[in-house]
Amino acid sequence: MTIEKLQEGSKSMNAAIQEMVKLIGAADTSLLYQKPSEEEWSVMQIASHVIEAVEFWAADLEALLIVPGAKWGRNHEHVRRLAAVEETYVSGVTAEEATRRLQALMPLVDQAFSNVQEEDLAKTAPSYNPNFDGKPLSFLIDHLLIKHVEGHLGQMERHLEKVKKQAVN
Repeated sequence: MTIEKLQEGSKSMNAAIQEMVKLIGAADTSLLYQKPSEEEWSVMQIASHVIEAVEFWAADLEALLIVPGAKWGRNHEHVRRLAAVEETYVSGVTAEEATRRLQALMPLVDQAFSNVQEEDLAKTAPSYNPNFDGKPLSFLIDHLLIKHVEGHLGQMERHLEKVKKQAVN
């Protein structure tokens, strides 16, 4: 990854967040909270997860720029990650609040990305997640922020289509 690729990724991530906002704004509100199946998240659970994850990873990115080499990250059992998708929590999050919080991610990430220098991208650090241990900072940026958001946009679109079909049948 280069700074140029980071900037391209930032634009792509911002576009994906804008698409999430449009999707939430255009959908029937009741469908946003419906899970396509017991194993799958609702659109609002996905939105809540994206908000929490981007806030978490952007903060870790900024911390690693201040303290290079510090242990970073988390695993899938991190309490804030789990709480963000808990149905009792998500049911209290309005579409307007989710939209506002999604839009607030863009300047947050832009600020974090603006502090990254070319030489930072190759720096490595230990991680609390053994799968991420020793990965370069470019991995955090590309996989845990940019591609993570882009992937969840596709998931939102698929899940909304599933619950729409279920509502018709």
